[in-house]
Amino acid sequence: MPAPRDTAIVVRAARLYYDQGRSQTEVAHELGLSRSNVSRILAQARDRGIVEITIHDPDGPPQRDEALEIALRTTFSLREAHVVSAPRTPAMESVAREGAAVLAERVATVRSVGVSWGETVQSVVAQLETLRPRPTPQVLPLVGGHSTLDQFDSGESVLRVLASRVGATPRTLYAPAVLESATAVATLRGESSIGEVLAAAAGVELALVGIGSLGVHSSPLVVDLMRLSDAERAAFEAQHPVGDVCGRFIDAHGVPLGAPTDQRVLAVTFSELLRVPEVVGVAAGTEKAPGVLGVLRSGAIDTVVLDVELAREVLAGA
Repeated sequence: MPAPRDTAIVVRAARLYYDQGRSQTEVAHELGLSRSNVSRILAQARDRGIVEITIHDPDGPPQRDEALEIALRTTFSLREAHVVSAPRTPAMESVAREGAAVLAERVATVRSVGVSWGETVQSVVAQLETLRPRPTPQVLPLVGGHSTLDQFDSGESVLRVLASRVGATPRTLYAPAVLESATAVATLRGESSIGEVLAAAAGVELALVGIGSLGVHSSPLVVDLMRLSDAERAAFEAQHPVGDVCGRFIDAHGVPLGAPTDQRVLAVTFSELLRVPEVVGVAAGTEKAPGVLGVLRSGAIDTVVLDVELAREVLAGA
């Protein structure tokens, strides 16, 4: 067998076997060695670190990037940051799996959970396994409903699916999240059946929210549903919105915007969201970086779950 100093032979055998997919018999023939010698050479390649074998389990837990997590926690004064990736797995799926793990851990220790809307929140809830926490927490909507924003293909709402996964009966908000007039929002808030649910939602111990970025995914739809006049849209754009959370828009500095958009949303207020003991924000995709950066600057998020590339974009802009 070649001595350990014959690195060239070890590397050659490793390339033939691992890079070119040759069998050990073929490698032996190519190098003029016995098959048993080739087997020992390949073992030596691994022992000497010439070949490293990594097993990627697509069904295993996402891999976390500790350096990026520390940077996010430090930069935005977060309680926790989860920055994840998984081999050959889309960013959304990695974030959804990690978000579901975070949610499962928290649900066992809280008495009430609030949930918003959006594709990422929906993906997190879809990944959540059936749990039976005791006592069973209340599950409440942080925003009103909309079929395009908070329903699965099956027609089930995110709220109801989350409640079913934790064995709870959800408190439902029978009203749309976005309306065409501030008067309509004020009127609905005055209805006891709606006002009481929103008041209870403002007092949840844990909130799961999606983080939106202006112009991508559901964010444009939220603005369109408000049916802003030309003057109102100009006033909205003059405030330089970049992102949103629970239908509330913020600028690049993390300052929540006022009229006209803030008055068209039936949801917990931004101030109420800030008072929730823990808000878990989830987002995936680099296109969301401007919105995520603004929302993190607002202080509304305590724990964030992002994919690696999005986290890098956010930190690059901080």
